[in-house]
Amino acid sequence: MKRMLAVFLLAAALPGTVTVGRPPNIVILYADDLGIGDVGCYGCRDIKTPNIDALARSGIRFTNYYSAAPLCAPSRAAMLTGRAPARTGLSLSANIPSAMGEAGMRTEEITIAELARSRGYATAALGKWHLGSTPETQPNGQGFDLFVGHHASCIDSYSHMYYASEPYYHDLYRNRTEIRRDGVHLVDLITDEAIQFLDAHAEKPFLLYVAYNVPHYPMVAPGRFFEQYADLPASRRDWAALTNHMDESIGRITAHLDTLGLTRDTIVFFSSDNGAPNASRRGEGGGSNGPFREYKRSLFEGGIRMPAVIRWPAKLPAGQVREQLAVATDLFPTIADAISAAPPDDRTYDGETWLPWLRDGAAPGHDVLFFEWNDQHAVRRGKWKVVRNGFINQNINRQNRATGEDAVFLADLEADPGERTNLRRQHPDVAERLLKLHDAWRTSIAEELAASRPQHTETKR
Repeated sequence: MKRMLAVFLLAAALPGTVTVGRPPNIVILYADDLGIGDVGCYGCRDIKTPNIDALARSGIRFTNYYSAAPLCAPSRAAMLTGRAPARTGLSLSANIPSAMGEAGMRTEEITIAELARSRGYATAALGKWHLGSTPETQPNGQGFDLFVGHHASCIDSYSHMYYASEPYYHDLYRNRTEIRRDGVHLVDLITDEAIQFLDAHAEKPFLLYVAYNVPHYPMVAPGRFFEQYADLPASRRDWAALTNHMDESIGRITAHLDTLGLTRDTIVFFSSDNGAPNASRRGEGGGSNGPFREYKRSLFEGGIRMPAVIRWPAKLPAGQVREQLAVATDLFPTIADAISAAPPDDRTYDGETWLPWLRDGAAPGHDVLFFEWNDQHAVRRGKWKVVRNGFINQNINRQNRATGEDAVFLADLEADPGERTNLRRQHPDVAERLLKLHDAWRTSIAEELAASRPQHTETKR
């Protein structure tokens, strides 16, 4: 079925309506657990991120951009497919297990890499995958010509061992072959690979997905980054060193685009998969989610409101800010629009192209955004945000559920971006209307998945 859909994509690709001559290159730079309060252009003052900040000055910075989920795997699946995590076959209550041989995102999904390959693009995924490690769900089975990185949720940056739970194992691969690069920091390794990929494909369109494993646990950064943050508390110092290292590497990639003369015709997108985690005994807790409430794994703003920057000098203005509602599922249709590719029409997409309002700041973005994870539900519409069954007091227990009055929490994000005051009693009609919209959205997903099961069963025979 995957091959048939790829053929369909190639046949359905539209003649260029956006690009003239060579279509744009795509570079996706993805951080792991980076909070919106950890980036200079979003107000951070104690961590140096000059290269991310430079991207914002030369491109467009988002102020209402959301991850599609508050956790690594579902958020990545949504970004790569343009579809809500539940549509991609991911559990709504857990991450994909990190043991080798674990299935992940449904193989029927069409990724952004497969879409780009239908237009003749070379594709690469470098760094963290975390969307399955069976042959069909590894990056080479999901549209990426080249994969160099790890399948699990996290590995030690120098030994490339998975130590988060037993059994421990080594997890560094080039395509489907295990490789050894002991002693080389993973951030440096994948940045080197990115530069080599750019050199090898400078003459044809490419899609490069660079998924850094930082500042996610384990907190292992090169020593040269620690001295400048010596005055910070230990957890913040470690976080700052990891973030600074990633920012330096992003600068190496963008500088190499300049060297190759590719900057003007390359779309560069930077963001993070979810908010920073709360404090833990394993050393987490140094990240900042800015003024927003709570952390990774929560559908309050701290778990899903992300930094995001996009740059395309040939087509988009520089040094601007966009306040429209945007979400990670939008990246797929935006790139499809930019490279004049037609996604298959046999499925529902939750994203919308950004190009109209990136060009014209007055054009509208999403009217409403929906989120669901681990029996939490959230809806954002205009200034209103409702969260049902959200977390409370994560510093004590990140699985602690909101109860009583706060089991349904309504906030006016314009007046209260930190979601401190529950307005449910003052505006019960708003909360009820938003939750009904969410229930209808969930029903539509359940109906789509139920209708697709017989077809998938028949295909497997």
